[in-house]
Amino acid sequence: MSKGGLPGMGLKLGPEVLRSTDGVWYSATGADGGTLGVLRFEPARVQAAGGVERLVERTVAARGGLLPGTLPVLDLVQDDGHIWLITPVVPEAGPAARTVALLLGSAPVTIPGGLAATGHGIQEPAKKDLKDGLPSRIIRGFVGLVLVGAVLGAAAFAAVRLRDKKTTTPVQISSISVHNYAPVRPSGICDTSVDMVAELTTNGGTGVVDYEWDIPAKNHTTQAVTGAETVSGKSPEVHLAWQLKLTGSGTVTATFRITNPGVLASGAETQSAGDLKYQCP
Repeated sequence: MSKGGLPGMGLKLGPEVLRSTDGVWYSATGADGGTLGVLRFEPARVQAAGGVERLVERTVAARGGLLPGTLPVLDLVQDDGHIWLITPVVPEAGPAARTVALLLGSAPVTIPGGLAATGHGIQEPAKKDLKDGLPSRIIRGFVGLVLVGAVLGAAAFAAVRLRDKKTTTPVQISSISVHNYAPVRPSGICDTSVDMVAELTTNGGTGVVDYEWDIPAKNHTTQAVTGAETVSGKSPEVHLAWQLKLTGSGTVTATFRITNPGVLASGAETQSAGDLKYQCP
């Protein structure tokens, strides 16, 4: 990682918060000003646990709920010879140790229905070719998981393969609604982080949504926070951790905009906005 941050991720590295034989945890500041947790794995521990490929597979499993007990995972990144895990929170010692133990462990991943898969029974999502000299992205944010590979029992394996061969319906988004995830008081958001949510109404299909959050910045300017996420289901959500530092009173607005219009249904609006009223000292 370059000194002070990981430019390809828009992260500014903060102070060290935890250290163990498995790696070092840091706090970090995201592009939107929110605080994140970042773990730099000890390379020797990754190799001893089966290598980068196995770590990727188990991280994919954790993102899909197949490895209960881990912290939420935002990304896994390779940069400057190191593997970095990015989480939406700076962890305490207990959850941090449990997460690393599960990601570097060898216990089978449990598939819903009581089946088990080996580490190599999970397919890594297709890597996005950045072609811009940024650090190599190992995992991008996604919702859907495709399970293939070795599971216990030939019949169970055949069933998984049959499900994989079903045609995927492309997502079509008919509407967008933006709001904060939990109710807040105008006096309670002066110096805090709120969870803004863009709730999408779709046809139940699956696809990648490219998006941009526009939020107020200093000197009456606007900051754009861009991203991409694979969505599926009738009502998927896209979240933004919005760090606020407010004085006086008024209204702040977060606008969510879809930037790949091919995922929009005919006549659908490309954007929606959510307001937060504030009353601060």
